[in-house]
Amino acid sequence: MSELGHVAAPFGKLERTLAWRYLRAKREHGGASLISIISFVGIFFAVAALIITMSVMSGFRATLLDALLGGQPHVYGVVASYSEEEADALAAKIRTVNGVTSVTPYIEEYVLISANGRKTGAAVRAIRNQDLATLPFLKDGGQAAIDAGFGVGRNGGDVIMLGAFLAAGREGLGVRPGDKVDIVTAQQTAGPMGGTPRSKSYVVGDVFKTGSVELDSLYVFMPMDQAQILFQSKDHYQMLDIRLKDPDKTHEAMAGIASVTGNALYTFDWKSQRQAYLNALQVERSMVRLLVMVIMAIATLNIIVGVVMLVKNKSRDIAILRTIGLGRGGVLRVFLLVGTVLGTMGAALGVVVGVLVVTNIGVVEDFLNLFVPGKVFDPDVYGLEGLPAILDWAEVTRTGLYALFMSMGVSIIPAWWASRQDPVSALRFE
Repeated sequence: MSELGHVAAPFGKLERTLAWRYLRAKREHGGASLISIISFVGIFFAVAALIITMSVMSGFRATLLDALLGGQPHVYGVVASYSEEEADALAAKIRTVNGVTSVTPYIEEYVLISANGRKTGAAVRAIRNQDLATLPFLKDGGQAAIDAGFGVGRNGGDVIMLGAFLAAGREGLGVRPGDKVDIVTAQQTAGPMGGTPRSKSYVVGDVFKTGSVELDSLYVFMPMDQAQILFQSKDHYQMLDIRLKDPDKTHEAMAGIASVTGNALYTFDWKSQRQAYLNALQVERSMVRLLVMVIMAIATLNIIVGVVMLVKNKSRDIAILRTIGLGRGGVLRVFLLVGTVLGTMGAALGVVVGVLVVTNIGVVEDFLNLFVPGKVFDPDVYGLEGLPAILDWAEVTRTGLYALFMSMGVSIIPAWWASRQDPVSALRFE
């Protein structure tokens, strides 16, 4: 008796065996219908799609932020009204703030740059040689540019660095290291015929990539001494480039900077500059997640139809089980297990395939390139060396659990209906 009680326990051996037998039975024997298979496949594709989509979006977000934060300060400090000596003293105080990794002065002005008959706008950023190592996207610390003469010679020399897309992009200047470019500024030089814009020719010493098409199409790096002369800013900087260990903690850093400088410095952070980007990324991410979750919910709804058809096929079996002592709760749990197993198997396979695709995204991209002209993600267009993807295990876990709970939830409806069937009526018509 105790053995029978154990077998018939809630979700015990009897109920698990019945559920598994119904799932394995062939269609002609009243087993799971084609609808059940479709629901399994739908859940599988939805789970895999959600994992792949969210991983790729996370990769794009991380790549974009790395590019933006690599090519621009985390916190800006305005020092245009201070002399070099005063600005350097402020920079020394800021370096003592917890979380600050580097503080470098710079000047930034917009100019017209031309070469090979092409003209475009650009932003010249003046930087000292010793500060090149603080720029994370310069893998060699700017040594290639220094070797080419960047910052070397009288007044810093005439060697500059150009962003990759500004130098050789589709709408760039078509120049390489060693070529010359002309820069025209808004500052004017007085002459007998009135003021004329200041201009000078420079040699391209090196080409850099921040990873952002926007920045690589815009920036020119120039030695500080040369820029101070060109922009008539001798003995003055314009801004302080303040980099943090954690770029998200800008408010804490600005509070610390205000404390050590006695509120003598106006600061603002990268978030205020890029708030539109951040909001767009967050909205896009949320909407894509919601869309795929709705698709997954629709896929799990097919379980209702599949289990209902299974109940119809097994109505005689249900009646017999009820007459030999299986209660309504037992019948409910049997068909609840059927729906849950369908959802769990679909979710598990979706998780496995999704993780495999994300961890082998380079192979997948190469495969897709076989079927499209050119490349799926052309580096010259997107500024990406490959399709970025970051596997977020928390996202994977949430996706799997969502599919599991949705499968259990929708299975309750047909399972409850099966448990309410009258065994006498079922046997009479069978």
